[in-house]
Amino acid sequence: MKEHELLLKELALLLERQELLTKLTESRCLDEYGYSETHCIDYIGRLKLPNVTRIAEQMGMTRGAISKMTKKLLAKGLIEKYTLESNKKEIYFRLTAAGKELFEEHEKRHLRWEKRDMEFLSRYPKEEAAAVCRFLKEFNRYLEEQIEKLS
Repeated sequence: MKEHELLLKELALLLERQELLTKLTESRCLDEYGYSETHCIDYIGRLKLPNVTRIAEQMGMTRGAISKMTKKLLAKGLIEKYTLESNKKEIYFRLTAAGKELFEEHEKRHLRWEKRDMEFLSRYPKEEAAAVCRFLKEFNRYLEEQIEKLS
């Protein structure tokens, strides 16, 4: 049991240090936005014809949660609604100039994070990396099940 407790502590420490490192090394412009809002902006910037359904599918969230989030992003002036001439009923989203700035900052942040941490991860043999990856996938699946139970 001791090893399991140590593993849980190390996972918590990893998350805390990742968060601290992000705060120390990154631009402050994304600080006022939560993880989900930032990733919603990211998907709106990347998806073709992003609507509530497509964003919800990509983010693994409910359409209701995405509707609430897009209302907040609309109010903050980060996204805007639009419809197609061929279908006035379906509502899509696109980034405003302010939203594009956040999208680009998030992309830069992600690339810096990936480059920095890949240098460390590349020290490990593929077999060890595969075992850790399997563990993390299973743990993420377990956490997702817990989220579903509580939702």
